[in-house]
Amino acid sequence: MYRYIAVFWNASSDAGAHQARQVTETLEAGIPGISCALEATGAAIYHQSDNPGVFECSRSGSLVVLGKIFSKQFGTDEIPERAVLDTASAAAACSSRGRTIVQRYWGTYVAIGRDARTQTWFAVRDPSAEIPCYITVVKHVTILFSNMEDCLRLQLRQYSVNWRYLAYSLLFPFRDSSQTGIEEVTALEAGEAVTIVKGKPAARQYHWDVVQAAAEDPITDLNEAVRLARSTLLGCIGALASQHTHIQLQLSGGLDSSIVLAGLLHAPSKPEVQCIHHYDFDVGADERAFARMAVSGACQSSGRKCELLEYERRPHCALEELLEFPRTARPAHCSGYLLDRSVDPGTAKGTRPMTFTGMGGDGVFLRFKGNGGAIDYAWRHGIDFRLLRVAFEAAQSGDSFYGALKDAIAHGVLRKPIELNQRWGDPCDWVRVGASYSDIQPAWMRHALEGGHAVSPNKLRHIGGMIFPDILDPFEGAGSRHRVAPIGAQPVVELFARIPLYILMADAEDRTIARRAFEGLLPEPLLSRKVKCYVEGHSIAVFQHYREFIRNMLVGGILAKHGFIDSAAAEAGIQSVGPDNDTPVSGILGPQLNIETWLRRWSSRLRDLETAVS
Repeated sequence: MYRYIAVFWNASSDAGAHQARQVTETLEAGIPGISCALEATGAAIYHQSDNPGVFECSRSGSLVVLGKIFSKQFGTDEIPERAVLDTASAAAACSSRGRTIVQRYWGTYVAIGRDARTQTWFAVRDPSAEIPCYITVVKHVTILFSNMEDCLRLQLRQYSVNWRYLAYSLLFPFRDSSQTGIEEVTALEAGEAVTIVKGKPAARQYHWDVVQAAAEDPITDLNEAVRLARSTLLGCIGALASQHTHIQLQLSGGLDSSIVLAGLLHAPSKPEVQCIHHYDFDVGADERAFARMAVSGACQSSGRKCELLEYERRPHCALEELLEFPRTARPAHCSGYLLDRSVDPGTAKGTRPMTFTGMGGDGVFLRFKGNGGAIDYAWRHGIDFRLLRVAFEAAQSGDSFYGALKDAIAHGVLRKPIELNQRWGDPCDWVRVGASYSDIQPAWMRHALEGGHAVSPNKLRHIGGMIFPDILDPFEGAGSRHRVAPIGAQPVVELFARIPLYILMADAEDRTIARRAFEGLLPEPLLSRKVKCYVEGHSIAVFQHYREFIRNMLVGGILAKHGFIDSAAAEAGIQSVGPDNDTPVSGILGPQLNIETWLRRWSSRLRDLETAVS
């Protein structure tokens, strides 16, 4: 569990000071054990944590860092150290409104400080966006907080549903945005800062130039990309591992989680590592041989031991628990948590391990199909002899050589617009919303467009796929449900953003850089495997076991009453799901069920939601 709440007000206003005093008194009385990190002119910052390995608070002068930050020192056998800002570094952070923190450090944090020169406050959220950061303004005060339930305890106002955001989230559930499911609450986005003047949000700034680095400082040498990938991945995994003595890794047997395993076993801090592997007897879904291979190979290369526990997947994952999770500012991805919830054998030893995961590898390492590499090369270099080779390599992922070359000239050289499907999964035909990816652009994209930093649309999509806030901790700090995903760390994303697609697809090899970076640390058969098993069978089993519960939720539910779901079509579609028809499962068990349960948790009186439509 962790939380933070910051209160800002106009210190020269009697009304503002009075309201702020009421808020802080309610806060201190309502949350026993919460601590005040900083109380100064016009601001008070509170925090609480029962796991310092996940969330800590450090202060230097007028700067408070909530979370953890590390240096950006990467090299062979070099692990970034935990950073605590000294007086000079804190002053630089405050005068730049957090920009120097984003540029010089990385980690999981929200930093809050005061710029003495302008007499203003600011808050900045790190580019990994793992720690939630929400903002609401009530009369004379602004509240910055991590947990919506804590905000509700303050009883400051009534809240209404943001239906436009929910409609967008049915198709794009994992995209960053300043909007939330609540009209009166906004989010600070990944790498974004907000300036607070006289107790009110005055402006937002974006401090993370990831697209600019991709456009202006590309890494075009394959060997250099491999070298940097190895040192950066091992550095990030090792730094994050250093904060925990016991780690439980969700090991699927695929490349991504195996890379994290190798990094954990080679970490200088030598944490105790326990691998949890869930297997399925479906055809092509039993990954136990690969999980065992990963453990054996990583242990051999590191000289360390690692425990592997194997559990058969069961369909009895208690979907009803969705209705018991805390109310959040955004629809939480609770169904995914339940579908793949890990056991917790560490508690029997008296120690609760921290959960690590290989999440993010698909987006970062680039699991590719299509002509994106050829288009990206032509966008950067135009037509030359090397384009022929790149087009040939792209053609091996499904298209013809002629088709790859044609797309490269049309969309790379001539830069004709290209339509890329940015939707998550394959939306069910009973979803009745018309949102598009451009309806709500994330801050990193707005910043890139405003700065004129042009990369190919395929590279832009790659960068967007690497940024996935609110996935690792969908519960906003409540409870002990936390996961660490080193592959999504800021330095890894920055590095792979700089590597052009045609380098990431070199020699027509899937995840080229990641595979070559871990040669010698993982077994060659695991590094060279081309096909990853999936768990559709488990999802279908869960769906069939809870078919009636799902039908009762979606057919005639809140989404249906507001026209987002066609009940008759959903009824027929839900009944037709089975081993021979698994297409709708990801959409149903994903955004549809998550948003429907989120709406039901938010109101015990459906009429409140009926009148909340804008």
